[in-house]
Amino acid sequence: MKRLIILCGFALLSGFLLSSCTKDEEEPVPPTVAFNQLPIYITGDVSAAFGDTLKFGIILQSNGTDNLVKFEIKANGQSLLDSTINTQSFTYNFYTIKGISDQDIWAFKATDIAGNKKEETITITGTFGQINTYTTILVGAQDNAATESFLSFSNNQATKYFQAQAFQNQDKIDIFCFFENTPEHQNMMSLGSPGSNITGVFTGATSPDNYTTKNLTRFYKTTLNAAQFDAIQNDAIILDAYNATEARKKASVLTAGEVYAIKIQSGLTGLIKVIAVNGAESGTLEIAVKIQKQ
Repeated sequence: MKRLIILCGFALLSGFLLSSCTKDEEEPVPPTVAFNQLPIYITGDVSAAFGDTLKFGIILQSNGTDNLVKFEIKANGQSLLDSTINTQSFTYNFYTIKGISDQDIWAFKATDIAGNKKEETITITGTFGQINTYTTILVGAQDNAATESFLSFSNNQATKYFQAQAFQNQDKIDIFCFFENTPEHQNMMSLGSPGSNITGVFTGATSPDNYTTKNLTRFYKTTLNAAQFDAIQNDAIILDAYNATEARKKASVLTAGEVYAIKIQSGLTGLIKVIAVNGAESGTLEIAVKIQKQ
């Protein structure tokens, strides 16, 4: 009986000695994810305006033993790239354009053949422009003697003019309201500008036909609705909504609830929401405007 006890004790002691002499398992070494430090690249968290070009230079390096097998890019949680690779090192250069989000989080992840992973992120914060907001502007068509037909956005103000006043301030006039009722254009409340070459609507010596300075405003009918227009707080969505290729020299058949993007002669971009239409030569048009500050 004593022999058995001694043998068991020896076995336990041997197991203890063996376990004490075993090296602790080494911690896994992940790959590295780094960013190209040349000035043309984004190297860390930055701010950017709408439309800015953002260039990324991603440098992946293995732990020296395990090949890299996967590279992923996500923006705000959405997968943009999920690529299979098999190499010790890997570089990837690309560019993107800053959009309308207040903040974008870019995530770059490397995975090696042993399952080790490393992720680095860069946050891009939007720095967008301020806007002027005019919640209601009432303009009249060409035969409305009580309500101004001409509108200016100069000097960060929305200023209305009657025809004779507008002629004296023609360098400031961005938009005029008019009603069309011809065989080609029947019963349409419209917006145009002195530079759109719309003639024969206003008459007399002070009509836009006789301007020496004819500012041009271009109009693009957006897919934004009234609620989306109301929620806009900066110029990012305004700039995004304007389509220079599809823009036209006038906005016609205006209907309540529509939203038009505009670009005026000075280069400022804005949005017009149609609130109410009283279509006639002596009718009125009620709009709201959000436009970049000068």
